[in-house]
Amino acid sequence: MDLNYSDEQLLLKESAERFLKDRYDFEKRNKIVASETGFDAGIWSEMADLGWLALPFAEENGGLGGGAVEISLIMEAIGRALVVEPYLASIILAGGLVEKLGSEEQRAEILGGLIAGTSRPALAHAERQSGFDLGNIAATATPSGEIYRISGEKPLVAGGSFADIFLVSAKLDGIVKLFVVPGDAAGLTRTEVKLVDGSRASDLVLDNVSVPASALLGAAADTLFEIEAAHDRVNAALASEAVGIMDALIDATVAYTRERVQFGKPLAAFQALQHRMAEMAVKCQEARGSALLATLSVDAPRPMRIRGVSGARAKIGKISRSVAQEAIQLHGAMGFSEEMPIGAWFRRLYAIENTFGTTADHLKRYGEIIRDPAMLSGSLLREPV
Repeated sequence: MDLNYSDEQLLLKESAERFLKDRYDFEKRNKIVASETGFDAGIWSEMADLGWLALPFAEENGGLGGGAVEISLIMEAIGRALVVEPYLASIILAGGLVEKLGSEEQRAEILGGLIAGTSRPALAHAERQSGFDLGNIAATATPSGEIYRISGEKPLVAGGSFADIFLVSAKLDGIVKLFVVPGDAAGLTRTEVKLVDGSRASDLVLDNVSVPASALLGAAADTLFEIEAAHDRVNAALASEAVGIMDALIDATVAYTRERVQFGKPLAAFQALQHRMAEMAVKCQEARGSALLATLSVDAPRPMRIRGVSGARAKIGKISRSVAQEAIQLHGAMGFSEEMPIGAWFRRLYAIENTFGTTADHLKRYGEIIRDPAMLSGSLLREPV
């Protein structure tokens, strides 16, 4: 297997980094976070113009046919720039589920607006009691003639503050299904929540919300299986985002220690600190390898996908905490300054470590797979002879 990036992928990586460096510096990002909406419609529109919103979708659905590797390159750049717009929630998670489960009409309507930048769907699935059990859902959908009535609560919906469409999971005759619910539906209440990393989510309450029969997404599909697969795509993307943040932390730390003078010479001249930064770099490369394996695993059979994705999340969760803590310590008091992005990168890594499964959750999931010998066959990196 060739693990080198193609020329087109390198061009995508360079253009993404250049765009965010020019249009989304730390000062700009902080203004967006502090704004009333916490979202920049102009930046989102520019992302659409660049093709980012179309990237993961098939050409027949109006997309560019990009894969997990292309998404990982975008996510690394997003991590470095601390982007708070809902690329992960709307494009990768909700958009991916619409493409997998939606009818031709649903794909045309929802993905068309999403790719154009005029619509932002969000998945409302997990509940307070769910933990890491994706099937632990209490919300219900009750048939009533030609409509369904949905009731339940969905806390901390990623991208929910910006969404005009929700994909709401609910049990229909005891089976988890997804329903397309307009953001302004009668009986739907959303409460915005500001998160530790500066991003925003929403708590949803659905009180007898009525939707037509056509709102059911993937009537005949194994919805829970597709929700799990979508979460794995998100977790692979989060792994790449974490690598982008760690890269930025190392670059910032090296630059700071070269400039900061103590005892008559730059901090970077002290061998003990050189060793600590070298260790940070080694750990980052370990994380990069794990993130790449997760990226290559998202379309593999389920056992291989779990090994690649949850294995990476478990490893990167531990590594990212170590790298972020070292970066703050090597910056001294400046590591806590709001004028520098060090603390913001740290908070985002903390959020990633506790989003879509904690480090402990993924370690347990990985362990359950590797304990079963039947689940250990196959390798992504071994080509057929």
